[in-house]
Parts: sequence; C-alpha cells; structure tokens
Amino acid sequence: MPGAVPQAPIPQPIPPRQYGTDGQPPGAFGSPGAIPYVSAQQPSVSTQKTFVDTGPIRVRRFPTALVAILIIAIIGILGFAAFKAGWLEAPLSNVQEFVSGIKLPQWLPIGPKDTTPPTIQNVSVSNITMTGAVITWQTDELSTSQVMICDPGGGCTWTELDENLVTNHSVSLSDLKSNTAYHFTATSTDAKENQALAEGDLTTSAQAGATTLTISEVKVSNITDLSTTISWVTDKPATSQIEYGTTDAYGSTTPLDQKLTTSHSATLSGLKPNTIYHFKVKSKDASGNEATSQDQTFTTRGTVSVAAEIGPEVGKLAPDFTLPTLDGKKVSLSEFRGKIVMINFWQDVQQSRNELPLIQGVYGKWPQDKLAIFAISWKQTPAVVQSVVNSKGLTLPILIDETGEVAEKYDVAHSPVTLFIDAQGIIKDRKDYPFKTEAQIESVLNSIP
Repeated sequence: MPGAVPQAPIPQPIPPRQYGTDGQPPGAFGSPGAIPYVSAQQPSVSTQKTFVDTGPIRVRRFPTALVAILIIAIIGILGFAAFKAGWLEAPLSNVQEFVSGIKLPQWLPIGPKDTTPPTIQNVSVSNITMTGAVITWQTDELSTSQVMICDPGGGCTWTELDENLVTNHSVSLSDLKSNTAYHFTATSTDAKENQALAEGDLTTSAQAGATTLTISEVKVSNITDLSTTISWVTDKPATSQIEYGTTDAYGSTTPLDQKLTTSHSATLSGLKPNTIYHFKVKSKDASGNEATSQDQTFTTRGTVSVAAEIGPEVGKLAPDFTLPTLDGKKVSLSEFRGKIVMINFWQDVQQSRNELPLIQGVYGKWPQDKLAIFAISWKQTPAVVQSVVNSKGLTLPILIDETGEVAEKYDVAHSPVTLFIDAQGIIKDRKDYPFKTEAQIESVLNSIP
C-alpha cells in the first residue's frame, strides 16, 4: 500500500535442537553435514553475524583410580615406617596373641607370636684355674650369652650380657675364689625375648703351696777335708740352693742357681777338716712353690789332708787358688776335692799350642764327675787366650792367670807344666815337658788311685 510503513518480519519459533548419538546436534561443527545456523536472537539483516555452535563445554576431571592408588601407597609407606620404628609392636603383639589359634600366612606381621625359647645343649666348663673358668654352650637359634655364678654361701653375680646373637656361646668367669665349688646358670635369649636356661657346677683349682713341690734322693758324695758335693731330685723343674753350717742354725748359703731342673747338685767348699756339718737343700719352681729338705749332716775327712804339707811338689797338698774363666766365672781348686784334677800351665808358644789339642782329646773322653781338667794361661791377655782357643777349637775350661801369681805358687818358670792331683788334693805327678800323645796323658791318669 502506497505510503505504508514496512513491517519487520515476525520471528519464527526455532524448533528444538536434535542431538545425535554422539552428543552433538545435527550439523554441529566437526560432525558430518555440519552447517552454520542463525541464532533466533539475531535480526535477519545484512549486519547479522553468524557463529558455529561447538556443542556443550566439557570439564577436565583428575582420574579417580590414580588418586586411590596414591592414597593407598602413602598409607602403606607410613605403616611400614611405623612398623620398623616399633610403634606398632605392642598392638601387633596383642593381635598376634589374639589370632594365635588361627593359621595365617607366615609373611603377615600379625601371624602367631614366637613363644618358643632356644634349646641349650653341649654345656661344658674348661680352663679352670684358681680364680676363673670358661663356660661354653650351643643353641639351636641365634641368641644372647650370659652366666650367673653362685658361691656356696648363696651369693650370686651375673656376667656382663653379651648381646651378640650367636649359636656358639662362650663366657669367661673371673675373680673367683680358689678351691671353691660354684653353681652356674647359663642363659640365652632370642630376638623375640624367649629365654632358655642351663645349670651346672664347677670347682676352682686349689691354691698352690709348698707341698706341690717334692724333694727326694738327697745324697752326699765326694767328701774331702775341705769340700763335698750334695745332690737331690725334685718332681718339677726348680732352682737349687743349700744352707749349711756347723750347727742346725746353718749360717752359710751357696749361691742361688736359678736354672730350673729336676736334677740338682751343688758343691760346698772352704770347709774345715774333720768337722761335722749340718745342711738342708732348697728348691723353688716357676710358680713360686718352695720345698726344703729336712736337716742332715756329713763329716769332712781329716787324715791325709791334715798331715800333708802344702806345696807345688809331688806328695804335697796342692796350693788352693781361685781364677776366672774367659767368661768371668770364678773357679777354685778346692771345689773339686773328691775328683782327680789335671792342671796344665801354658803360654802362646809352639810346645804349649801343640799340646792343647791332646789335652782337649782326653777331656772329651773322661767323665767329668771323675776328672777335672784346667788349662791355665799365665801372663797372657784374655784376647790372646781367646784367639788360641778359637784357632784350636778348645772347649775344655780355660783359666786366666794374667799376673802369673798362681804360676808362681807352683814354681812354673816355663811352659808347659802339667800337674796331676788326686781326690784328696795331693799332687801325685808333675811333668815339666810337653806330652806327645793322648796315651801318655791317660797313662798318668790311670796310675792315680
């Protein structure tokens, strides 16, 4: 109609959206046959904008299964840590006791509680002394070691607990009383605090005393006017010493021989002729046990020796002397009364040097309890003497008369000179010339009664 105002078109109702099986409206963006659609709210003019409908907005959610796994893992770690720290020990122990009648897998921590103690066997006692002993035993499972020791009066003490878990046990006892019977209890506790006991008895050794060393076979031999030899036997290796004198108060003592032996011998010298002497022998073993014999007596001789004149000639009593050996030991002639004594005065000259090996040969043949041989070096230094000894291979006793004092007593003016003295101390023969053979020396020795 002319002059009529045009009317806007009346909007048509939009039919409801139809959704497919994929949750998208037909023709939605990204789906087959997708087409744009015009919003009902927009005017249908040339300025109208169009947009693509992408469907409903999706919300991103954290997977529920992963959350559950993390929670279970955290609870498990915390529970394991609490179990290792011992926080659950008491509760689990109660649970174990509650379910002790139920058979559960061994790997579960709430299984039946271990109430079986270790088994102790092979208990023994060794190394018993006056003050100690060692107790050993075995167990069928790893466990601790400890011993309770009780004396006859009922007093008990515990050794220090050895917390090392072992099956072979050894505990040392100390500070015990000698010759005492003790009762002991060996104990072992396993890792579950189950304890086992084993009892026994032991007796410590008696305290050593003088009666543990015995002296026997005391003998007196080689009695002369000035000396004698005393020997004895002990049942254990021990030292040697003699107390002696003209009364049972003694008053004189031989030097202590600290060599430990069972066969003992000592010589008394410087005695008086025709005199009664009292003596007792003493020995001490390595443990300090000492034994002493009963008082005994002997009488020195006083016939030939008293009447004889002292001098260097044959038929006279040989002058006594004391000289050192190369190693410094003092030797006196009177110590060898009762034996035949051969004395050879020598110097570093051809004749003396050639004679020494012959004397060495006789020394090696004759028993030393019957014959004593001394080669006396006079007016020579120990260094010279030692060189001769080394070159000749001598082992017989060498005495040093460096000043020549003893040689002068025997009227020795040249070398060699050899004297033969009987058991009474009387000079039986004298040779002022060197021997040529061992047989010549032995011929003289055999002639001395």
